[in-house]
Amino acid sequence: MRRNRILLALLAVALVAAVLVALREQAGPPPPEPPGPTVFAEPPREAVLETADFADERHWFGLRARCHRPPMFGCVRTLLAVEDGVTRVRELPEELRGEQERPQVRLMTLGPRQVLVHTRYFRSWYSGDAGQSWTEIHERAAPVDRIPPAAVLERDCTLAGCEQRVVVVLPDSGRRAELRGLPPLTEAHPVPIPDRQGRWRVVGVLDGKPVVVTSADQGHSWQVRALPPGSPDKIERVRLTSADGGMYLQIDAVPRQYPSDIPTFLYRGQGEGWELVWRNDSGEQPLRSLYDLVPGPGGRITALDQQRLNRVSEDGGRTFRRARPEEELPGEFIWHVRTGHLIGSQTELRHSVDGVAWTLLPKD
Repeated sequence: MRRNRILLALLAVALVAAVLVALREQAGPPPPEPPGPTVFAEPPREAVLETADFADERHWFGLRARCHRPPMFGCVRTLLAVEDGVTRVRELPEELRGEQERPQVRLMTLGPRQVLVHTRYFRSWYSGDAGQSWTEIHERAAPVDRIPPAAVLERDCTLAGCEQRVVVVLPDSGRRAELRGLPPLTEAHPVPIPDRQGRWRVVGVLDGKPVVVTSADQGHSWQVRALPPGSPDKIERVRLTSADGGMYLQIDAVPRQYPSDIPTFLYRGQGEGWELVWRNDSGEQPLRSLYDLVPGPGGRITALDQQRLNRVSEDGGRTFRRARPEEELPGEFIWHVRTGHLIGSQTELRHSVDGVAWTLLPKD
């Protein structure tokens, strides 16, 4: 009897096992394990030297951005501080760190160790120790009647618009101060930095006539020179470029109808006066618009038009021809600094003292 019970128990176990196997085969394989979180590799970042500004040839500051591409987005910026030719990487003010779209930040060199960074929303931070520490600027300085040597001139602009005043960005604090002693100009547009001889200039309208006022004594006195007849009295932008034996003044007038149709006037300094040598409604070909120019030796000019095409003048800016390949500038964006010129591409900047030899600036 006991033996029969054992056999029946074994038979029952075998039957249950067979049923379980059959059910498992009908149900199919077990479901896969749920996937873990997807991990995406961060796109590589490319180093971009967005802008730079020089105190002298061995002291300058640059804004380096590391951005995802293509296209450029999610940029993280740092300051490059070059002292005696040695590059150091510094953090920007805390509010400007982390990923931001480009371009958001601009810089202004106010001395070998003095630098100002500012945004398009008119927030500014100053460093007097080459970017090791920063102070946000909230107040203006008292008006001044002298321009310190390393200062920068600007229009007096805020988010509300621009006033008919010129301000000095002071190198010892980064604060802005109204410049007193100027003639009563309207449409006042200062040239930000002095020329090679240390002379400061402001373009504007005086008694209804376009003029250039010049100071050779840091703003103590100003000489007034009228621009030739037909010069604009509504000014959009002013640029001054020093050249061998003189200088060139470019004035963009306020467009009459269409924003893309910018009236541009190019003057050449002649002693104490100014000669109008080119304007973009004169019918001269092939240059129909002027973005900026780099002067070279012997009255030679290489210009970029609004489409960033290269044109060359060999008669002081009166006529232009298409540039040959070996004459083209190594970039598409031009800045003029105290030590010469900068030209930039999408990721690089080059510096030139004479507009002929260009040095690639480091990004690290």
